[in-house]
Amino acid sequence: MKSCCWRAEDIYFPEVDVENFEEYRHGGYHPTLIGDTFCDNRYTIVHKLGFRGYSTIWLARDQQLQRYVSLKILAASASGECAEGTILSTLRNGDSAHIGKQFIPLLLDQLSFNGPNGHHLCLVGQPFGCSIARCQEDSVDLMFLVDAARSIAAQLIMGLSYLQACGIWHGDLHTRNFLLRIPNFDSMSTADLYERYGTPDEVRVRRIDGSAAGPHAPPHAIYPMIPNMPAKRTLYLPPEAFFEDPITPAADIWTLGVNLYEPMGERPLFETFAWDPDDIIGEMISTLGRPPARWWGRWAKRAETPVFRPLHQRLWEMGRGETPDTCQWDVAGGELRALEDLLKSMMAFEPAERPTAERLMASEYMVKWAMPAWERQVRRKDTCARK
Repeated sequence: MKSCCWRAEDIYFPEVDVENFEEYRHGGYHPTLIGDTFCDNRYTIVHKLGFRGYSTIWLARDQQLQRYVSLKILAASASGECAEGTILSTLRNGDSAHIGKQFIPLLLDQLSFNGPNGHHLCLVGQPFGCSIARCQEDSVDLMFLVDAARSIAAQLIMGLSYLQACGIWHGDLHTRNFLLRIPNFDSMSTADLYERYGTPDEVRVRRIDGSAAGPHAPPHAIYPMIPNMPAKRTLYLPPEAFFEDPITPAADIWTLGVNLYEPMGERPLFETFAWDPDDIIGEMISTLGRPPARWWGRWAKRAETPVFRPLHQRLWEMGRGETPDTCQWDVAGGELRALEDLLKSMMAFEPAERPTAERLMASEYMVKWAMPAWERQVRRKDTCARK
Protein backbone atom coordinates (compact mmCIF):
# COMPACT_ATOMS: atom_id res chain seq x y z
CA MET A 1 0.00 0.00 0.00
CA LYS A 2 1.20 3.50 -0.73
CA SER A 3 1.59 6.11 1.96
CA CYS A 4 -0.71 9.10 1.63
CA CYS A 5 0.36 12.71 2.08
CA TRP A 6 1.44 13.95 5.49
CA ARG A 7 1.43 17.26 7.33
CA ALA A 8 4.36 19.03 8.94
CA GLU A 9 2.98 18.45 12.45
CA ASP A 10 2.50 14.70 11.94
CA ILE A 11 4.51 12.22 13.99
CA TYR A 12 3.92 9.13 11.84
CA PHE A 13 4.03 8.38 8.14
CA PRO A 14 0.36 7.87 7.20
CA GLU A 15 -0.92 4.84 5.32
CA VAL A 16 -4.14 4.33 3.38
CA ASP A 17 -6.84 1.80 4.35
CA VAL A 18 -5.88 1.84 8.04
CA GLU A 19 -6.68 4.12 10.93
CA ASN A 20 -5.03 7.52 11.41
CA PHE A 21 -1.77 6.75 13.21
CA GLU A 22 -1.77 10.24 14.74
CA GLU A 23 -4.57 9.01 17.01
CA TYR A 24 -2.10 6.70 18.73
CA ARG A 25 -1.44 9.19 21.50
CA HIS A 26 -2.61 9.93 25.03
CA GLY A 27 -6.39 10.02 24.83
CA GLY A 28 -6.44 8.21 21.49
CA TYR A 29 -6.60 4.64 20.19
CA HIS A 30 -5.41 1.68 22.23
CA PRO A 31 -2.46 -0.06 20.48
CA THR A 32 -3.88 -3.50 19.68
CA LEU A 33 -2.19 -6.52 18.12
CA ILE A 34 -3.27 -9.97 16.96
CA GLY A 35 -3.11 -12.31 19.95
CA ASP A 36 -3.84 -9.64 22.56
CA THR A 37 -6.30 -10.74 25.23
CA PHE A 38 -8.88 -8.87 27.28
CA CYS A 39 -11.10 -9.54 30.29
CA ASP A 40 -8.77 -11.99 32.04
CA ASN A 41 -7.88 -13.78 28.78
CA ARG A 42 -11.52 -14.34 27.85
CA TYR A 43 -11.32 -12.49 24.50
CA THR A 44 -8.41 -13.14 22.11
CA ILE A 45 -7.90 -10.83 19.12
CA VAL A 46 -7.74 -12.83 15.87
CA HIS A 47 -8.37 -10.22 13.13
CA LYS A 48 -9.43 -6.65 12.48
CA LEU A 49 -12.93 -5.71 11.34
CA GLY A 50 -12.50 -1.98 10.82
CA PHE A 51 -12.03 1.41 12.40
CA ARG A 52 -13.83 4.68 12.97
CA GLY A 53 -12.72 8.15 13.94
CA TYR A 54 -13.00 7.28 17.62
CA SER A 55 -12.55 3.50 17.73
CA THR A 56 -10.93 0.40 16.30
CA ILE A 57 -13.03 -2.75 15.81
CA TRP A 58 -11.66 -6.26 16.13
CA LEU A 59 -12.72 -9.86 15.62
CA ALA A 60 -12.04 -11.85 18.77
CA ARG A 61 -12.54 -15.38 20.02
CA ASP A 62 -14.59 -15.68 23.20
CA GLN A 63 -12.69 -18.49 24.91
CA GLN A 64 -15.37 -18.90 27.57
CA LEU A 65 -18.35 -19.44 25.24
CA GLN A 66 -16.36 -20.64 22.20
CA ARG A 67 -17.76 -18.08 19.79
CA TYR A 68 -16.55 -15.16 17.71
CA VAL A 69 -17.40 -11.64 18.81
CA SER A 70 -16.55 -8.11 17.79
CA LEU A 71 -14.62 -5.85 20.15
CA LYS A 72 -15.13 -2.15 19.60
CA ILE A 73 -12.34 -0.42 21.53
CA LEU A 74 -13.06 3.27 21.94
CA ALA A 75 -10.37 5.93 22.05
CA ALA A 76 -9.66 6.98 25.61
CA SER A 77 -10.95 10.51 25.03
CA ALA A 78 -14.27 9.08 23.78
CA SER A 79 -14.65 6.48 26.51
CA GLY A 80 -15.52 8.67 29.46
CA GLU A 81 -18.63 10.37 28.11
CA CYS A 82 -19.64 7.79 25.50
CA ALA A 83 -23.33 6.92 25.66
CA GLU A 84 -23.06 4.10 23.12
CA GLY A 85 -22.95 1.36 25.74
CA THR A 86 -26.00 2.79 27.50
CA ILE A 87 -27.88 3.10 24.21
CA LEU A 88 -27.03 -0.47 23.21
CA SER A 89 -28.16 -1.68 26.64
CA THR A 90 -31.46 0.14 26.16
CA LEU A 91 -31.89 -1.50 22.77
CA ARG A 92 -30.98 -4.92 24.17
CA ASN A 93 -33.60 -4.58 26.92
CA GLY A 94 -36.35 -3.23 24.65
CA ASP A 95 -39.57 -4.95 23.64
CA SER A 96 -38.62 -8.42 22.38
CA ALA A 97 -41.93 -8.68 20.55
CA HIS A 98 -41.09 -5.73 18.28
CA ILE A 99 -40.40 -7.05 14.79
CA GLY A 100 -37.54 -4.59 14.28
CA LYS A 101 -35.44 -5.69 17.24
CA GLN A 102 -33.87 -8.53 15.27
CA PHE A 103 -32.14 -6.01 12.99
CA ILE A 104 -30.33 -4.21 15.81
CA PRO A 105 -26.83 -5.37 16.91
CA LEU A 106 -26.86 -6.91 20.37
CA LEU A 107 -24.51 -5.76 23.10
CA LEU A 108 -23.06 -8.98 24.52
CA ASP A 109 -20.66 -7.54 27.08
CA GLN A 110 -19.03 -4.31 28.14
CA LEU A 111 -15.67 -3.84 29.78
CA SER A 112 -13.01 -1.22 30.36
CA PHE A 113 -9.27 -1.30 30.87
CA ASN A 114 -6.23 0.92 31.22
CA GLY A 115 -3.64 1.21 28.46
CA PRO A 116 -0.68 3.43 27.57
CA ASN A 117 -3.05 6.01 26.07
CA GLY A 118 -5.57 6.11 28.91
CA HIS A 119 -8.71 4.34 30.05
CA HIS A 120 -10.70 2.63 27.28
CA LEU A 121 -14.27 1.42 27.01
CA CYS A 122 -14.73 -1.79 25.02
CA LEU A 123 -18.10 -2.90 23.65
CA VAL A 124 -18.53 -6.59 22.82
CA GLY A 125 -21.05 -7.45 20.14
CA GLN A 126 -21.93 -9.77 17.29
CA PRO A 127 -19.59 -9.79 14.28
CA PHE A 128 -21.19 -8.68 11.04
CA GLY A 129 -20.22 -8.79 7.39
CA CYS A 130 -19.76 -6.05 4.85
CA SER A 131 -21.97 -3.02 4.45
CA ILE A 132 -24.92 -2.73 2.07
CA ALA A 133 -22.86 -0.24 0.07
CA ARG A 134 -19.91 -2.63 -0.30
CA CYS A 135 -22.21 -5.51 -1.25
CA GLN A 136 -23.90 -3.38 -3.89
CA GLU A 137 -20.55 -2.32 -5.32
CA ASP A 138 -19.66 -6.00 -5.74
CA SER A 139 -23.02 -6.88 -7.32
CA VAL A 140 -23.64 -7.47 -11.01
CA ASP A 141 -24.50 -4.15 -12.69
CA LEU A 142 -24.00 -2.45 -9.29
CA MET A 143 -27.55 -3.42 -8.35
CA PHE A 144 -29.32 -5.84 -6.07
CA LEU A 145 -31.95 -8.17 -7.43
CA VAL A 146 -35.36 -6.50 -7.23
CA ASP A 147 -36.70 -8.69 -4.42
CA ALA A 148 -33.48 -8.23 -2.45
CA ALA A 149 -33.81 -4.45 -2.76
CA ARG A 150 -37.40 -4.61 -1.52
CA SER A 151 -36.34 -6.81 1.40
CA ILE A 152 -33.52 -4.42 2.32
CA ALA A 153 -36.02 -1.54 2.38
CA ALA A 154 -38.29 -3.51 4.71
CA GLN A 155 -35.47 -4.39 7.09
CA LEU A 156 -34.17 -0.82 7.29
CA ILE A 157 -37.63 0.54 8.04
CA MET A 158 -38.26 -2.15 10.67
CA GLY A 159 -34.91 -1.41 12.30
CA LEU A 160 -35.57 2.34 12.46
CA SER A 161 -39.05 1.63 13.82
CA TYR A 162 -37.48 -0.26 16.72
CA LEU A 163 -35.01 2.56 17.40
CA GLN A 164 -37.84 5.09 17.56
CA ALA A 165 -39.93 2.76 19.74
CA CYS A 166 -37.01 2.77 22.21
CA GLY A 167 -36.85 6.57 22.12
CA ILE A 168 -33.53 6.61 20.26
CA TRP A 169 -32.53 8.40 17.09
CA HIS A 170 -29.39 7.51 15.21
CA GLY A 171 -28.11 10.68 13.53
CA ASP A 172 -25.65 8.94 11.18
CA LEU A 173 -27.59 6.61 8.91
CA HIS A 174 -25.86 5.73 5.65
CA THR A 175 -25.37 2.64 3.53
CA ARG A 176 -21.88 2.03 4.92
CA ASN A 177 -23.36 1.85 8.42
CA PHE A 178 -25.89 -0.83 7.47
CA LEU A 179 -24.11 -4.16 7.86
CA LEU A 180 -25.13 -7.57 6.58
CA ARG A 181 -25.62 -10.45 8.96
CA ILE A 182 -23.38 -13.42 8.18
CA PRO A 183 -23.88 -17.16 8.79
CA ASN A 184 -22.66 -18.42 12.13
CA PHE A 185 -19.01 -19.45 11.97
CA ASP A 186 -18.35 -20.16 15.66
CA SER A 187 -17.35 -23.75 14.88
CA MET A 188 -14.54 -22.54 12.62
CA SER A 189 -11.06 -22.63 14.16
CA THR A 190 -8.79 -19.63 13.86
CA ALA A 191 -6.65 -21.58 11.40
CA ASP A 192 -9.73 -22.32 9.28
CA LEU A 193 -10.72 -18.67 9.50
CA TYR A 194 -7.33 -17.60 8.16
CA GLU A 195 -7.47 -20.22 5.43
CA ARG A 196 -10.79 -18.88 4.20
CA TYR A 197 -10.32 -15.13 4.70
CA GLY A 198 -6.56 -14.75 4.77
CA THR A 199 -4.15 -14.07 7.58
CA PRO A 200 -4.03 -10.53 8.99
CA ASP A 201 -2.11 -8.21 6.68
CA GLU A 202 0.23 -5.82 8.48
CA VAL A 203 1.79 -2.45 7.74
CA ARG A 204 4.61 -1.04 9.84
CA VAL A 205 3.93 2.06 11.89
CA ARG A 206 6.83 4.41 11.14
CA ARG A 207 7.72 7.65 12.86
CA ILE A 208 8.79 10.48 10.58
CA ASP A 209 11.80 11.24 12.79
CA GLY A 210 12.99 7.63 12.45
CA SER A 211 12.76 6.77 16.13
CA ALA A 212 10.89 3.80 17.58
CA ALA A 213 7.13 4.04 17.81
CA GLY A 214 7.17 3.84 21.60
CA PRO A 215 4.41 2.58 23.90
CA HIS A 216 1.62 4.76 22.50
CA ALA A 217 1.46 3.11 19.06
CA PRO A 218 1.66 -0.53 17.94
CA PRO A 219 4.74 -1.61 15.94
CA HIS A 220 2.41 -2.36 13.04
CA ALA A 221 -1.21 -1.78 12.08
CA ILE A 222 -3.60 -4.39 10.67
CA TYR A 223 -5.62 -3.97 7.50
CA PRO A 224 -9.32 -4.76 8.03
CA MET A 225 -10.73 -8.04 6.72
CA ILE A 226 -13.25 -5.91 4.81
CA PRO A 227 -11.69 -2.62 3.65
CA ASN A 228 -13.21 0.56 5.04
CA MET A 229 -14.54 3.10 2.58
CA PRO A 230 -15.38 6.61 3.75
CA ALA A 231 -19.03 7.53 3.46
CA LYS A 232 -20.00 10.73 1.67
CA ARG A 233 -22.10 11.68 4.68
CA THR A 234 -23.07 15.12 3.42
CA LEU A 235 -25.14 13.38 0.74
CA TYR A 236 -27.44 12.03 3.46
CA LEU A 237 -27.80 15.10 5.68
CA PRO A 238 -31.29 16.57 5.97
CA PRO A 239 -31.83 20.15 4.74
CA GLU A 240 -32.16 21.51 8.27
CA ALA A 241 -28.52 20.53 8.88
CA PHE A 242 -27.34 22.69 5.96
CA PHE A 243 -29.37 25.68 7.15
CA GLU A 244 -28.40 25.21 10.81
CA ASP A 245 -31.93 24.62 12.04
CA PRO A 246 -32.53 22.36 15.06
CA ILE A 247 -31.98 18.67 14.40
CA THR A 248 -34.76 16.37 15.62
CA PRO A 249 -35.52 12.64 15.32
CA ALA A 250 -37.25 13.48 12.02
CA ALA A 251 -33.74 13.84 10.56
CA ASP A 252 -33.45 10.03 10.64
CA ILE A 253 -36.56 9.74 8.47
CA TRP A 254 -35.10 12.04 5.79
CA THR A 255 -31.75 10.27 5.91
CA LEU A 256 -33.32 6.84 5.63
CA GLY A 257 -35.34 8.04 2.64
CA VAL A 258 -32.16 9.11 0.84
CA ASN A 259 -30.58 5.77 1.79
CA LEU A 260 -33.52 3.68 0.58
CA TYR A 261 -33.11 4.98 -2.95
CA GLU A 262 -29.57 3.60 -3.30
CA PRO A 263 -30.16 -0.18 -3.01
CA MET A 264 -33.26 0.24 -5.17
CA GLY A 265 -31.16 1.23 -8.17
CA GLU A 266 -27.59 1.74 -9.30
CA ARG A 267 -26.71 5.24 -8.08
CA PRO A 268 -27.21 7.68 -5.21
CA LEU A 269 -30.29 9.88 -5.16
CA PHE A 270 -28.30 13.11 -4.99
CA GLU A 271 -25.38 13.12 -7.41
CA THR A 272 -22.51 15.60 -7.12
CA PHE A 273 -18.84 15.38 -8.01
CA ALA A 274 -17.32 17.12 -5.00
CA TRP A 275 -20.07 16.63 -2.39
CA ASP A 276 -20.24 20.40 -2.07
CA PRO A 277 -23.08 21.53 0.25
CA ASP A 278 -24.44 23.98 -2.32
CA ASP A 279 -24.48 21.25 -4.96
CA ILE A 280 -26.34 18.92 -2.60
CA ILE A 281 -28.91 21.60 -1.76
CA GLY A 282 -29.31 22.14 -5.49
CA GLU A 283 -29.90 18.41 -5.97
CA MET A 284 -32.50 18.41 -3.19
CA ILE A 285 -34.38 21.23 -4.90
CA SER A 286 -34.03 19.62 -8.32
CA THR A 287 -35.53 16.42 -6.91
CA LEU A 288 -38.16 17.71 -4.50
CA GLY A 289 -38.96 21.28 -5.52
CA ARG A 290 -38.41 24.62 -3.82
CA PRO A 291 -37.75 24.50 -0.05
CA PRO A 292 -39.52 26.64 2.56
CA ALA A 293 -39.07 30.39 2.10
CA ARG A 294 -36.92 30.72 5.24
CA TRP A 295 -34.31 28.44 3.66
CA TRP A 296 -34.65 29.61 0.08
CA GLY A 297 -33.94 33.19 1.12
CA ARG A 298 -30.87 32.15 3.13
CA TRP A 299 -29.30 30.12 0.34
CA ALA A 300 -26.74 32.55 -1.07
CA LYS A 301 -26.00 30.48 -4.18
CA ARG A 302 -29.59 29.73 -5.10
CA ALA A 303 -30.50 29.62 -8.76
CA GLU A 304 -33.60 31.61 -9.55
CA THR A 305 -34.41 29.13 -12.34
CA PRO A 306 -33.12 25.78 -11.02
CA VAL A 307 -32.96 22.76 -13.30
CA PHE A 308 -35.49 20.20 -12.13
CA ARG A 309 -35.06 16.43 -12.42
CA PRO A 310 -37.86 15.41 -10.08
CA LEU A 311 -38.06 12.26 -8.00
CA HIS A 312 -40.54 10.67 -10.41
CA GLN A 313 -38.01 10.99 -13.23
CA ARG A 314 -35.12 9.76 -11.08
CA LEU A 315 -37.06 6.63 -10.14
CA TRP A 316 -37.46 5.78 -13.81
CA GLU A 317 -33.74 6.45 -14.39
CA MET A 318 -32.40 4.37 -11.49
CA GLY A 319 -31.46 1.47 -13.78
CA ARG A 320 -34.49 -0.81 -13.50
CA GLY A 321 -35.89 -0.06 -16.96
CA GLU A 322 -37.26 3.20 -18.29
CA THR A 323 -40.59 2.06 -19.78
CA PRO A 324 -43.54 0.18 -18.25
CA ASP A 325 -42.73 -2.83 -20.47
CA THR A 326 -39.05 -3.04 -19.48
CA CYS A 327 -39.24 -1.86 -15.85
CA GLN A 328 -38.45 -4.50 -13.22
CA TRP A 329 -40.85 -2.94 -10.70
CA ASP A 330 -44.52 -3.92 -10.56
CA VAL A 331 -45.56 -0.83 -12.49
CA ALA A 332 -49.02 -2.13 -13.36
CA GLY A 333 -49.69 -2.92 -9.71
CA GLY A 334 -48.64 0.56 -8.60
CA GLU A 335 -45.28 -0.25 -7.01
CA LEU A 336 -43.37 2.66 -8.53
CA ARG A 337 -46.08 5.12 -7.52
CA ALA A 338 -46.14 3.70 -3.97
CA LEU A 339 -42.34 3.93 -3.74
CA GLU A 340 -42.47 7.53 -4.92
CA ASP A 341 -45.15 8.35 -2.34
CA LEU A 342 -43.06 6.73 0.39
CA LEU A 343 -39.86 8.60 -0.46
CA LYS A 344 -41.65 11.92 -0.93
CA SER A 345 -43.21 11.65 2.50
CA MET A 346 -39.87 10.77 4.11
CA MET A 347 -38.09 13.65 2.39
CA ALA A 348 -40.58 16.38 3.18
CA PHE A 349 -38.59 19.59 3.64
CA GLU A 350 -40.44 20.44 6.86
CA PRO A 351 -39.29 17.99 9.56
CA ALA A 352 -42.70 18.08 11.24
CA GLU A 353 -44.33 16.79 8.05
CA ARG A 354 -42.24 13.62 7.86
CA PRO A 355 -43.92 10.42 9.03
CA THR A 356 -42.74 8.44 12.02
CA ALA A 357 -41.15 5.05 11.42
CA GLU A 358 -44.33 3.48 12.80
CA ARG A 359 -46.32 5.16 10.02
CA LEU A 360 -43.76 3.96 7.48
CA MET A 361 -44.46 0.41 8.64
CA ALA A 362 -48.08 0.88 7.53
CA SER A 363 -47.26 2.55 4.20
CA GLU A 364 -48.58 1.02 0.99
CA TYR A 365 -45.10 0.24 -0.31
CA MET A 366 -44.10 -1.50 2.92
CA VAL A 367 -47.30 -3.56 3.15
CA LYS A 368 -47.64 -4.62 -0.50
CA TRP A 369 -44.04 -5.00 -1.71
CA ALA A 370 -41.27 -4.59 0.89
CA MET A 371 -42.61 -6.81 3.69
CA PRO A 372 -43.74 -9.63 1.36
CA ALA A 373 -40.25 -9.66 -0.20
CA TRP A 374 -38.64 -9.92 3.24
CA GLU A 375 -41.06 -12.69 4.25
CA ARG A 376 -40.18 -14.63 1.09
CA GLN A 377 -36.50 -14.25 1.97
CA VAL A 378 -37.11 -15.59 5.48
CA ARG A 379 -39.00 -18.61 4.12
CA ARG A 380 -36.18 -19.39 1.68
CA LYS A 381 -33.65 -19.16 4.48
CA ASP A 382 -35.72 -21.46 6.71
CA THR A 383 -36.12 -23.96 3.87
CA CYS A 384 -32.37 -24.04 3.25
CA ALA A 385 -31.68 -24.46 6.97
CA ARG A 386 -33.90 -27.56 7.11
CA LYS A 387 -32.12 -29.26 4.22
